[in-house]
Amino acid sequence: VVEAGGVLARWVPGVVLSMAGNFFRGSSTDQVKCINAEQRLIKELEKKSRFPEHFAKKVDMSKVSMDVMKPWIAQRITEELGFEDEIVVDYCITQLENPPAKGLDPKMLQVNMTAFMERKAAKFCSELWTHLLSAQDSPVGVPRQFIEQKKDDLRQKREEADRVQEELKRRRQELEEAKGGERATSRSRSRGQEHTERRRRRFE
Repeated sequence: VVEAGGVLARWVPGVVLSMAGNFFRGSSTDQVKCINAEQRLIKELEKKSRFPEHFAKKVDMSKVSMDVMKPWIAQRITEELGFEDEIVVDYCITQLENPPAKGLDPKMLQVNMTAFMERKAAKFCSELWTHLLSAQDSPVGVPRQFIEQKKDDLRQKREEADRVQEELKRRRQELEEAKGGERATSRSRSRGQEHTERRRRRFE
């Protein structure tokens, strides 16, 4: 990671990816060379079928809730890298929040993320694009899988709460039964003592 002109950036072979936006800092000639190199790489990967079929579908980011996506992005990148890296997370989020005029390109996103995540970028971007496609079809901009997971979490919490209530009920019942047994024993002992006392008095 380097700092140039007050902008954090990360060096990758042949290019510098800027954290300031969805472009790379340098002269206009350098930018054109970078874009051309990326396009050639994308074409090579397409020939090798390195992109999943759902990359052919477009995503309208205005329909996606990034407030929901950001935690997932941070968590998955951390899981794939094995450590936290705010620069990579911020770079990915910047790509999504500031797409080019022609729209977000998942293939370009994968190429850019490969500079940071290497081979793990393909899996991550495939999962990300699946969630984005699902989110844009949702009335609330949230992937269906996230909603289902939330429902499962709530159901598990309810079930756990029910188990706790049942356990408390069982213990209260056992306590009441134990107290009832103690009272019965006490009454029986009291009656026995009274009977013994009457017999003693009879023989006096």
